[in-house]
Amino acid sequence: MFRMSTDTNTEAPAAASDLSSSAKGNIDVLASLYERENARVSGMQLAIERISAFFGSPAYLIFAVAFIVLWVLVNAWGMHAGWEHVDEPPFFWLQGIVSSNALILTVAVLIRQNRMAQLAEHRAHLDLQINLLTEQKATKILQLVDELRRELPTLRGTKDAADVVELTKPADAEAILDAIKRLDEER
Repeated sequence: MFRMSTDTNTEAPAAASDLSSSAKGNIDVLASLYERENARVSGMQLAIERISAFFGSPAYLIFAVAFIVLWVLVNAWGMHAGWEHVDEPPFFWLQGIVSSNALILTVAVLIRQNRMAQLAEHRAHLDLQINLLTEQKATKILQLVDELRRELPTLRGTKDAADVVELTKPADAEAILDAIKRLDEER
């Protein structure tokens, strides 16, 4: 959601009613994509993501630090008070708890990262498809412009005719991908 700024020197974001119909349509498509992806999430995945979101919050950091400090203080006081069952320094029980917590957090984060990587891969594929389609459309438009340039004598004198001819050639996506791979291999 957009928040209104109280600073008079900055402009407020455009309201939804100010957006063009194509922008609204794009937002609807994105919302639909997110809804479909979220509907595919299992209950277990959702629980893991909520847990990892909590473990990644400042509140959990404060809790963890407070727990460790409290553990050390209580056990140090317990040693002086003569308790029999005390986790003496170097606090092996605390180390076990923290290590178990770290293992659980690591697995939860990896599970979430795997799902986010899959979503990113889907988005990248969609971006690639749209970019290829856009390139095809732009090439077609340039071909039409070039045909007009050839047919209308007033447009023939343009200085960038060679550029137009070059731009009317469709991009070879495979050749571009091969060039990128070769460049990466040379590094």
